[in-house]
Amino acid sequence: MKYLGIVGLTFFVLFHFPFASHEVCSFDSNDWFDECPDQNCGAPPAGGLGGGGGGGGPIIVSYDLGPLFSLQEDWDADGVVDTRDNCPFTPNDQMNADGDDFGDLCDNCPGSANNDQANTDYDIEVSNALEEGVESELGENILGDACDPDIDGDDFLNEEDNCASVYNALQEDYDGDGIGDLCDDDDDNDGIPDSIDNCSKVYNPDQENDDSYMVDDTAGNACDEDWDNDGFAENDGEDLCPKCHTYENNDYDGDGVGDACDNCPNVSNSDQTDSDQDGRGDECDT
Repeated sequence: MKYLGIVGLTFFVLFHFPFASHEVCSFDSNDWFDECPDQNCGAPPAGGLGGGGGGGGPIIVSYDLGPLFSLQEDWDADGVVDTRDNCPFTPNDQMNADGDDFGDLCDNCPGSANNDQANTDYDIEVSNALEEGVESELGENILGDACDPDIDGDDFLNEEDNCASVYNALQEDYDGDGIGDLCDDDDDNDGIPDSIDNCSKVYNPDQENDDSYMVDDTAGNACDEDWDNDGFAENDGEDLCPKCHTYENNDYDGDGVGDACDNCPNVSNSDQTDSDQDGRGDECDT
């Protein structure tokens, strides 16, 4: 009977516990499976570096083989397991002045509850560092948005910044409405959102675009610098035929009117007078 009991115990240890170990590995090691609502079950976390002499580093591990079966870790070795530590990577006394989920020593706003820990100017710094291929450091951008007087880090205080959450050191405000261009959905204040406005920087609520039939023409009349889409700008007088698409911009007779639209291309007639309206200017109409 004694030997039978030993064999039975050996069978239980060899086969039951490997199976239980396999079940534990299928979960996050920091998860708790609490079957004791009063939370008084299970072994307390081991204290001191090395996990009570059984390890060699700052990760303290203990196992609860009772109703609560879990791998318990204490990364920062402060005596509080990670699943209950409000600063799992920073040794702390668990003080939490603002009552959010983060202890004072790892909270970017220890006096203002902010579970999202949003930090806009640090995100901008990290993004810029990635683009430049350099390593980012926290520097002065350690305060979370909930308590940062300059959320976007552009050296303008939030109450003075026309884009408080968008870095805009130039503070440009095209339409003068108090909202900076970088965060203004309607820069020209014409009631048409910039995303669909055919002149986002020019007030044109009618959105007229007489040459919309031209390939790739999306600019409205109010801001279209090349109405005929021939590559020659009209606003500076470069295009000698502003309403006539031509790949050349010649003026054979030197009268200031391009050959493509001159009613007397070989005879100078800057006034383009055509009394009989037959398409030929008076100067060359015989």
